[in-house]
Amino acid sequence: MKEYSFHQSALQAQLLTACGIRTIIPENCKEISVQIFNKEKNYLSKKNAQRFFGLIQDIADPSQFVLDSLARFTGNKSWDQFKKQFIEQKPSPIHVQASKWML
Repeated sequence: MKEYSFHQSALQAQLLTACGIRTIIPENCKEISVQIFNKEKNYLSKKNAQRFFGLIQDIADPSQFVLDSLARFTGNKSWDQFKKQFIEQKPSPIHVQASKWML
């Protein structure tokens, strides 16, 4: 069964922001498809966008093409580079302080 990762959730949030969409509904996926095509010249179908957001049930994970297309649209070089930025980020002082209180 397909599971959404932290990275996919982060990409979903960035994608909505980049498209100027506040809440995802199936009808918004057509607009996402059009915006990606206009900017990247990559065709990502409305159905693929709906699958990525979990609006259509699918047991398969998104393809590398879909993930790369979405990552590039949000200003990243690739899906792998998008994921890598989270690994390279250092925790902010607020997170470090909060983690001390959690011990």
